[in-house]
Amino acid sequence: MQIRLSKREDAASMIELEHLVWTPGTTPGEIHFNNEAEFLLKNPPGSKIVVVEADKVIGILGYKSPIPLPSNKHVVEIDIAVHPDFQRAGIGQILMDKMKEIAQEKGFIKISLRVLSINKKAIRFYEKNGFKQEGLLKKEFIMQGEFVDDILMTYFL
Repeated sequence: MQIRLSKREDAASMIELEHLVWTPGTTPGEIHFNNEAEFLLKNPPGSKIVVVEADKVIGILGYKSPIPLPSNKHVVEIDIAVHPDFQRAGIGQILMDKMKEIAQEKGFIKISLRVLSINKKAIRFYEKNGFKQEGLLKKEFIMQGEFVDDILMTYFL
């Protein structure tokens, strides 16, 4: 198993994982990439932490500035995806630990994320990792005919 920053050659494997993981239960909108060039335009090499097993990306943690302003440079926003076959095997924890390490190296003091209120498994994982609810956008989405809240969570280094 290898933990590292993403490379151009990871694109196909990352697309496959993103298409598999981002479902109506985990994201309010369809995530679809038509080709590697389109994916790499939005996710350049080095913009994600990946866990690779047998040349396949089995975990991804993306990080970026939520607001590209100098006054917000201390904040990083993350998203995380782990292949269903490897969930509950510590991959998410490996990614989160590596993100906290990178955040310290880069001088971030706040890690933020958004999670759907219906994604209870993810919420438990984030809470286990020290994230606290910082905000709640009530009835932010209508998914499969039901209102779904968007929870804003943060971790301070």
